[in-house]
Amino acid sequence: MRDDLDLSIYLVTDTAQCGSLGVAETVRQAIAAGATLVQVRDPDASDDEFLALSREVVQVAQGSGVPVLLDDRVHLVGPAGADGAHVGQHDMPVTQARAMLGPNAILGLTVETAEQLEWAIANIAQDAMDYIGLGPVRPTASKPGHVPATGMRTLVPLAKRSRWPSVVIGGVKAADTAAVRWSGFAGVSVISAICGQPDIGAATRRLVEAWQSAATPPIALTIAGSDPSGGAGIQADLKTFSALGAFGTSVITALTAQNTQGVTGVDVVPVDFVRQQLETLVADVRIDAVKIGMLATGELADEVGRLLDQIDAPVVLDPVMVATSGDRLLDDDAVQAVRRLVAKADIITPNLPEAAVLLGGSQATSLDQMRAQAIGLRELGCDWVLVKGGHRLDENATDILAGPAGIHELATHVVRTKNTHGTGCTLSSALAALRPRNLDWPATAAAAKEWITGALDHADDLGVGHGHGPVHHFYQFWK
Repeated sequence: MRDDLDLSIYLVTDTAQCGSLGVAETVRQAIAAGATLVQVRDPDASDDEFLALSREVVQVAQGSGVPVLLDDRVHLVGPAGADGAHVGQHDMPVTQARAMLGPNAILGLTVETAEQLEWAIANIAQDAMDYIGLGPVRPTASKPGHVPATGMRTLVPLAKRSRWPSVVIGGVKAADTAAVRWSGFAGVSVISAICGQPDIGAATRRLVEAWQSAATPPIALTIAGSDPSGGAGIQADLKTFSALGAFGTSVITALTAQNTQGVTGVDVVPVDFVRQQLETLVADVRIDAVKIGMLATGELADEVGRLLDQIDAPVVLDPVMVATSGDRLLDDDAVQAVRRLVAKADIITPNLPEAAVLLGGSQATSLDQMRAQAIGLRELGCDWVLVKGGHRLDENATDILAGPAGIHELATHVVRTKNTHGTGCTLSSALAALRPRNLDWPATAAAAKEWITGALDHADDLGVGHGHGPVHHFYQFWK
């Protein structure tokens, strides 16, 4: 296993997709723009055709320092002058390939399931291969024989378990690159993200720039009020960001006097100073995700909506309008402003009372009603709606996620605890913290749901205050 192997931008060639430009010229332009490794792949070519193609690619890459690997055909590595090979689960065994290639060639293996990874760990010496390709993350026409796509949520634990560096394979897009790196992978393996693109250099540079931008942790921003008891608001959001691996930044919209037993005062931050906080922040700091919490006035909600135009990042809106007791926290003008703000968000996270207020109807009491309200809330202008079902208190804690692809149910056990202060703030900030590491909202929501359930399971461990205490944001770290 090599320490100097750069797997970050791993190009796999496809003769058909390269079209009239051709494989060799595609590789030349991609290497010039920053591709770090090339795998020659053409399963339909004869050995003679494949050898000729591989020699062309090797010649193009000569002097660049970028290794060239051959897909499957280990016996052609020497004649082609390539640097190594990549084998699949149904190709030549890794141990046989290593014996043929010798100790200095690069060798990689496709791993599609946890069972295949466990077999490799148990049966393949660590120095027998250099990396694994994990996937497919999405369905892909280039490899119709693959196992079903598993998504990043399944692949990330495998990458952490692996003894070898891992690259994501199968349907990877340029927009996925930062999430892949933030999730701990060593690289992205791409075909169509480069091959067949109108401008090969520009397409490759997008991948390189996205990879480089993820060299540091994602940066999340919370726009919300302060809770001096530490269980909700800005304080809960920043704890959540830290617990889930994001660097937290904040813009404060209100100061509150509260503890675990109630709120005794609210002092709204002037709109001009909220604007100054945010504009000063984004002039200097990259923002990768945004969570919006309590906005006390309609004027403030409208101004935050305008300020979001300065940020190119996914936005999570927690429409805080109704207290757990059922009391309305906002007047009608502010509620209308929050409705307008919904269209600026990528996902909103209302609880059952808030969903009812946004729709101007009654509170849902069944899963069917929750599904209908989630679909209705999408008509306010956001792509995704997560209706939180904690107020139903049935045998399952079921949330409903509605999006362009339909309805997803997220169900866990009900946690019987009075210490639920800040649960809504914490879940929405978990979505913001986790979205940069995931490829879509369903995977993000599933991970956030799992994490907040653990935080509730351990809430009674803290013993904060005499009322409704906070959830345990750091249950995975504190013993």
